[in-house]
Amino acid sequence: MSTPSAGATSSSSNPDQGLAGLATVSVSDATTAQDDTASTDSTQQTNASGSGETIDSAAVVPAQSDSVDDSYFSDAVFIGDSRMEGFRNASGITQGTFLTGVGLSINDMDKQIISTADGNISVYQGLSGRKYKRIYLMLGTNDLGFYPWNQFQPTFEKAIRQFHALQPDAIIYICSVIYVEESKIAKGFEYDNNQNVQTINQYILSTCEDLWYSYYLNLNEIFSDGNHELISGASADGIHLEPEYCAQMLTYLKSHYISDSDWSQVFAANGGDSSASGSETEGATAQAGSSTSQIDESAAQSDAAASSGSDGDEDVSAG
Repeated sequence: MSTPSAGATSSSSNPDQGLAGLATVSVSDATTAQDDTASTDSTQQTNASGSGETIDSAAVVPAQSDSVDDSYFSDAVFIGDSRMEGFRNASGITQGTFLTGVGLSINDMDKQIISTADGNISVYQGLSGRKYKRIYLMLGTNDLGFYPWNQFQPTFEKAIRQFHALQPDAIIYICSVIYVEESKIAKGFEYDNNQNVQTINQYILSTCEDLWYSYYLNLNEIFSDGNHELISGASADGIHLEPEYCAQMLTYLKSHYISDSDWSQVFAANGGDSSASGSETEGATAQAGSSTSQIDESAAQSDAAASSGSDGDEDVSAG
């Protein structure tokens, strides 16, 4: 694909537009046919109705005539930032496992630790704990202001390959970064703009076209106002969706999926998990091991601080 034009950039990453920090990230369980030709050029266009956007690419998840119910997500894992947390809390979804956190980003994923009922883990370790049939990924908002753009796709693609190495049977659905309402963006976060959203989405789509096991969920098909901006009123702060729009996202996911029969054909045509090379599997395993070492080191530092007296009582949760 051609290199997208860069929008406004910043030297620092976006921690979900100033929301409470990254140190505590939550994990919870809710109660409970793309082929090698997919690398064809994609074209984005505005619907004739004047709202929403469609994309012409074999990597884009199509609408199905029959919608699934929540049981479809019983063996799915949802990975994402505070936008995904909002979806979990406000959409009405009742099934699925969530590995989410405020400030979660592609750039720092190998360093970010998730607090769970079973202890502190990384996203990679969370994917190692059980077998999933579907992975839903919503990341990129916190990467809008960080990258020289030519560094984003290799970093993003490496993470997706590692997810596949850890879950070789799973289909990976990658959500587009949803547009923002620029007039509501807080001062200092101007890099959260829709030119940057369009740029990062082109790279995400290109990754889906390159990797046979990943598909692109075009959420801006329902959330764009037709002018490459979030629908007015869909967010109080310009980024995080109001509950009714989180519910619309759930409805969209229920009607946009790859059928089991189509996925079986794609999986068989690509040799199943054989595309997860030994080096990729080793890399993912090493990544999980590295996270374990970081956790152990952090625990040792915490113990040392606690033994030194009052210094160990300092609140560091808003890092």
